[in-house]
Amino acid sequence: MREIRLRYGADVLLGTEFVQQLNRIEEFELLNTLGRSDANDAVTVMVRLRLAPNTSFEDIDDIAWLTIDEVVRSESTQSGEAHYAIVRFTHPLVTIPLEVGDAIISPGTRIGRRGAEIILRGSSDGCQALVAAFRLWNDRCTVAVVRSGDADHDADAGLTPQQVEAARLAWSMGYFDVPRSCALSDIAKAAGVSNATISGHLREVDRVAHRRLLDWIGE
Repeated sequence: MREIRLRYGADVLLGTEFVQQLNRIEEFELLNTLGRSDANDAVTVMVRLRLAPNTSFEDIDDIAWLTIDEVVRSESTQSGEAHYAIVRFTHPLVTIPLEVGDAIISPGTRIGRRGAEIILRGSSDGCQALVAAFRLWNDRCTVAVVRSGDADHDADAGLTPQQVEAARLAWSMGYFDVPRSCALSDIAKAAGVSNATISGHLREVDRVAHRRLLDWIGE
């Protein structure tokens, strides 16, 4: 699997239509993709976001390509109040993967007032197709290849993509914090699966993590 990261500076974003979003949402992080609809060119995602000062969720209705379906929960952070929300996107850049079957815009992608980092994962051809689409929209970006192929990385440790995304989602939502910042049911809802499914994914992640730790310490 290849991973490529595109970075746009804040000055670039402020000169595009995304200024509408940045005026209302200070930071926006993709946590999981819940569904795709070819019929209406929409992608439903789970995100973590922080609103701009003096902004409410009603103000987000003015963003043409973004609809908040549900705010799952909110929490106080050092940077301000963070909200976990289910969002529908119809912006052409976000729906490009509907036309590219072997590459995706991955969790961890961020868009905010400090700039944007777009994480692309998939086949080499698929990632290059997404890079070309973003550059066609705006070529004032930097491109970094983080992972160059299937054979030179064992980062996923034999886990399925669903298990990897479950681990990332659980980590980002604070499931592994002490004390925990969310319940198992919160992660299941964010991932769009049952409690039993997310529990099974995290058990396997836990098993692999312990195996790797024991290998590392020589047990």
